[in-house]
Amino acid sequence: MSDVDDAHTPLDDEERDGLIPAHLTTRRELNEWEGLNIAQAYAWLARRHPTDVLAVDFLRALHQRMFGDTWAWAGKFRTSDKNISPHAWPVVPMLMHDLVENTRVRQVTSPRTDTARDELAVRFHHELVRIHPWPNGNGRHSRLATDLLLVQWGRPVFTWGAGASLETLGEARGTYIRALRSADAGDYTLLRTFCRT
Repeated sequence: MSDVDDAHTPLDDEERDGLIPAHLTTRRELNEWEGLNIAQAYAWLARRHPTDVLAVDFLRALHQRMFGDTWAWAGKFRTSDKNISPHAWPVVPMLMHDLVENTRVRQVTSPRTDTARDELAVRFHHELVRIHPWPNGNGRHSRLATDLLLVQWGRPVFTWGAGASLETLGEARGTYIRALRSADAGDYTLLRTFCRT
């Protein structure tokens, strides 16, 4: 399927569940609407200047700001299992707490080098995607949260495949998915490379 075909694909019943703007009917319209919502989140971040990304409340607030005008459940943890995550939905709150706390400990105990900070950020991103805490928007949320974490640590944001769209089918998205699957198996090489391409 081409990117153009995907853009014109009608939203199915599951994709419309919790959708606030009822006039959206295609994937392209939804992507454009979400893009506007995410732009508002960037404006919120510019005013807020977050100093502690490693807080579950902040991660929830970030998702709500990114998707709150799009989805009724924005900022609320998923309440069903997803085939993209190995984790059952009831353990998501505990996993999010553990991710935040474990990343804090690793940040304090790891060398304060650029390479070590990038490695922590890559692993944080991968685990956040793997937990898949939200019904939708996990990739965009986890990439933005990871970039904010890097900034908090005085590092430049990741390039995420040199700025190619990761929301539509294509080579960059395929490379990103392969990198995440490789990280699932314990090999972070592809994801590390993709993040700083």
